Amino acid sequence: MFICKVTGTVVATRKQEIFRQSKLLVVHPVDLNGELDGEDDMLALDPRFNAGVGDYVLVAREGAAVKQVIGEPTPTNVIILGVVDEWSVEVD
Repeated sequence: MFICKVTGTVVATRKQEIFRQSKLLVVHPVDLNGELDGEDDMLALDPRFNAGVGDYVLVAREGAAVKQVIGEPTPTNVIILGVVDEWSVEVD
C-alpha cells in the first residue's frame, strides 16, 4: 500500500456492471512530504470513499486486494482503500 494524490477523474458513459457504483480516478504516488513522486499516473477504482481531485488516498496495487474489497474478480488491479486526512513521519 502507498499514498497517492488524486490528480484527475475519468468519465465513462458505458461501464461494466461492476464499475457502475464506483468512481474511476487518476492517482499519482507522492513522497513523504506530499509531493508528486515519479512520472507514473495510475487509474484507480474508488468503490465507496468518494475521493476527489486533490485528495490524498491510500492505494493498493494488487489484484488480491481488489478482489477482497469488491468481493469478485474485476479487470483492475489498483484500488483506493481510504482517504488520508493527515500523516506524520518521525525522522531519526
